[in-house]
Amino acid sequence: MRAKSIVLAAVVALSLSGPGAAQTPGTSPAAPSAAPAAAKPTKEPVVETEAERAKKRRDTIRYGIDAEISELLKTLATEKENAFNPELLDLFLASRSPKLRVGVLELFRALEWAGAETPAFNIVENRDLEEPSLVAASLAYLAAVKSKRALALAPKIIEEDDKTLLPGLIQLLGRAGGPEEEKLLLEWLKGDAPSEALRQSAIRALGDIGSSEAVERLAEIAASGEQGMINRMYAVEALGKIGDLRGLASVIKAANAEDPNVRAAAVEALSTFKTAEAEAALLEAFRDSFVKSRLAACKAAGKRRLEAAVPILSYKAAKDPEKAVKAEALRALAEIGGAEAFSFLRKTFEDPKAETASRVISFGLLARKDPSSISALAERLALESKEKERSFYTALAREVAQAADATRAAPLARVLLADKDYLIRLGGLEWAKKTKAPDIRADLAAIAEKDPSEAMRKRAAEILAAF
Repeated sequence: MRAKSIVLAAVVALSLSGPGAAQTPGTSPAAPSAAPAAAKPTKEPVVETEAERAKKRRDTIRYGIDAEISELLKTLATEKENAFNPELLDLFLASRSPKLRVGVLELFRALEWAGAETPAFNIVENRDLEEPSLVAASLAYLAAVKSKRALALAPKIIEEDDKTLLPGLIQLLGRAGGPEEEKLLLEWLKGDAPSEALRQSAIRALGDIGSSEAVERLAEIAASGEQGMINRMYAVEALGKIGDLRGLASVIKAANAEDPNVRAAAVEALSTFKTAEAEAALLEAFRDSFVKSRLAACKAAGKRRLEAAVPILSYKAAKDPEKAVKAEALRALAEIGGAEAFSFLRKTFEDPKAETASRVISFGLLARKDPSSISALAERLALESKEKERSFYTALAREVAQAADATRAAPLARVLLADKDYLIRLGGLEWAKKTKAPDIRADLAAIAEKDPSEAMRKRAAEILAAF
């Protein structure tokens, strides 16, 4: 029985604050599943402090085998954690394992941390002496951090015509390049690229570089039914990034193409163009039978903060047959904001007949985006905490624990911190750790001094010290 209780406690703890917790409403593309049934108040498990966890991770970096370090790298990528980058850089410089070094570079690339620019540059510069996989990873990393210094390597790499390096090089030209690099990419766009795949990479890079010179040719590709799907998708994506009105007609045409993937890419690109024609095309996309097009329409409307889309977004949030579209529509409403949008989110949260996932998402979005709702949300959260069946409350508590961008949600965190369940209280501390909201300092001080749990006292004091 003791083993079972420890497992149960671990599962609940992960649901509140672990890497596998429900996605944040403002960022996740899919709706969370309904919350599992809440457990009875759990006995206090052994929970390591932040200092203890950091020490374990540093010990893994110093002494762990490749498999252990690879698992840690995955965890750090999930958490977007930068704190161990200096130690990982030392490991990268000392290790002789190409696989491990590639893994470290991939983490640095995902974090866009520029601290490894010099060793990565040296690897590419001396590529004949290095493993090909490490050279390719180094070039991809240099592109991610927009290394101007690495542009000097481009002429020689192009001359060598190494197909494994050219994709990363093209990305570098797009992200870090200037007029000279734009000229080369334009030549490849017009047909001088060594392969069709590299030409497609050049299309995307021209979007990254913001090339006004490429607009006419990109518009031709986007509008042409004779071009392949990928070419057209990349062309409308690039036109959206450039934002030149000369490309709008082609983007609108692509938004009505026969290929559904081309339509979806074009609809997302419409968010850049602030014209009546673009707005009309965007609103029409909500009626597309292809799910990705409707998702793209929701994202584009939110990005544009298109108030004219509030009625149809409300309809989609309530009635669309796809849960992912419902969730994205709710997020778009929160991005647009205003009385009508926030009113719909409040009604969804308060409606006991609405889907649980939609209610939870609405709660999280209001906590993040509408400070005027916080008091009412806190009152409802406190009422739910008193219910015998607490699965809905547990799902709401998870939203609070994950709401790093809800800096005004201290009243919600206080409900969690006052809960009889140790793990729910831990969720309140998780919110305080992520937000460092000044309003919660006094609460942390009280917990650090008086909480019956030694682990809670230590955790609260640790979080308070980091403010």
